[in-house]
Amino acid sequence: MDEERAFQARHDPSEVRVATDPVVRLMKARIDVLDNRIAQLWAVGRVPRVCLYALPIGGQEPTHSREKARQFALQKGWQTGMGQAVTDRHGATDPQTRPGWSFVCQQIRSGFADGVVAVTHSVISPNLDEYEVQLQLVEAHLGFVALVTSETTVGNR
Repeated sequence: MDEERAFQARHDPSEVRVATDPVVRLMKARIDVLDNRIAQLWAVGRVPRVCLYALPIGGQEPTHSREKARQFALQKGWQTGMGQAVTDRHGATDPQTRPGWSFVCQQIRSGFADGVVAVTHSVISPNLDEYEVQLQLVEAHLGFVALVTSETTVGNR
């Protein structure tokens, strides 16, 4: 009888045997928050308002990244306001020490923006633990993070 239970436990299809990839887990969590928040905004007849966020690459102005984020927001029907395109000059440091990222979070916290659009998750943080903290921070203020290029896209890890 014990052998039979052990066999069933090993071969039970409802039991998860492989740990979820942390990148996939974070992507799913981000998309769930994004979908729920957007649905709530549209349900009350409000157009989502977003900040566009970019970092310089190799010291060069991220004009192309900001434009991709802007086009993404426009395709979704979201609104970007004057002064809502934010670029940090410090590169990939701790997001909480960057003035531009702090401004974006303040805009969400104050209700001036509903979310933020960035090209990739590594713009927010290449460190998955830090990225997760920032996703949770934005969610805690009823905001969302939208990415032009998903976390799981090759080259974005």
